[in-house]
Amino acid sequence: MKKTILSLAMLLGLASAASAQTGVKYGLKGGFNGATFSGTDSDGSEYKAGFAAGGFLNFGISDLISIQPELLYSQKGASVDNFQGANGSTFKSTLGYLDVPIMLRLTAGDDGKGPFFELGPQGSFVLHNRDFTQTGDDDTRSTKNTSTDDLNKVVVGYVAGIGYQITSGLSLGIRYTGDISQVYKDGASRTYPVKAGSNPLSGNNPNVRNSVFQFQVGYAFGGK
Repeated sequence: MKKTILSLAMLLGLASAASAQTGVKYGLKGGFNGATFSGTDSDGSEYKAGFAAGGFLNFGISDLISIQPELLYSQKGASVDNFQGANGSTFKSTLGYLDVPIMLRLTAGDDGKGPFFELGPQGSFVLHNRDFTQTGDDDTRSTKNTSTDDLNKVVVGYVAGIGYQITSGLSLGIRYTGDISQVYKDGASRTYPVKAGSNPLSGNNPNVRNSVFQFQVGYAFGGK
């Protein structure tokens, strides 16, 4: 964790130095998330829809290279059919995070336009949780949970993406964000078991990580 924080601080330092050379752009972005779980206990996990939205700063080192810290609200989670080995049961998890990626961005076109590639670390902070478990088609046999007790409050991951800078302001992009940290804390669940096949009376939290594809539209203001 200390190495990650140091790396983030170094990137922010580079960004501050770059701003003296080319000025700063700022903007908004948003888009669609396709989220699921990966990891040892992710069998049966399927993608669920969500969204991400927020703002960013872009510190240009040159027309080719820039550093872009962002602050995004992002919905993650997964959908699991036949939950806990029961046919007809469904588990859906919607997790809300505050994502803080710091991207190194390379733009291949002229004047800061054209295709771009981006890569960087990301820290994510849990904001809320909504789990829903339903057995069969009967809504009365459903369980809802909004507790964040079983969740790791801070997770570390990475982001990689490609896109196209259409004008000096408008851009389209596709990203993959993967967490290195687990979604849930190690040990017994304090709400209800979320690991498929676990004993309903003594379930453990699963070993899973967030895995998200993002389709984003952004618009930047300012700069040279």
